[in-house]
Amino acid sequence: MNISDVILKLLEKDEERAFQLLFEHYYDSLLLYSFRILNNLEAAEDVIQDCFGILWDTKRLRGFKGDLDCFLFAMVKKRSYLFLRDRKPKCTLDELTVDIPDIPASFQEEEGEIELLYRTIGKLPEKCKQVFLMACLDDKTYQEIAETLGVSINTVKTQMKYALKFLRDNLQEDDFCSILVLLTKKV
Repeated sequence: MNISDVILKLLEKDEERAFQLLFEHYYDSLLLYSFRILNNLEAAEDVIQDCFGILWDTKRLRGFKGDLDCFLFAMVKKRSYLFLRDRKPKCTLDELTVDIPDIPASFQEEEGEIELLYRTIGKLPEKCKQVFLMACLDDKTYQEIAETLGVSINTVKTQMKYALKFLRDNLQEDDFCSILVLLTKKV
């Protein structure tokens, strides 16, 4: 039984531990996903907090049947785009198209690759995921990560090496290469 099945089973019993586990397991991956859309860490944090608040208040996942990963990423994607729409100043249609220059031709395909990456990152061991996200999301150097976490720089290098190997092993070669390109655009 995978972690999403465990969470859904616990949620059926209305256990607070289930929601805590949901938050711990998905927060970082969903934050990274929202950040990739919004390119603003504070806004991404707000979106994720909003999503978890909605899930808590509405008890939407109680009795949920389906793919939890897909549901959560779709929810974050929708809320992130709503956030962009609501924060966008009123402008003409011509100004709007000039304002968004970097929409790739294969947008849907790229979005699927990004979503796949975040789901896979969510499966990394906790410390490894933390190092990987600090390097990719916070743009921290290995030295800064080592100082923040109180570990040696070699530990950080080892964790990053493991994370990249894990991603390479758990993604198809084309997806992994595409994802590396997407990450280097941001990093």
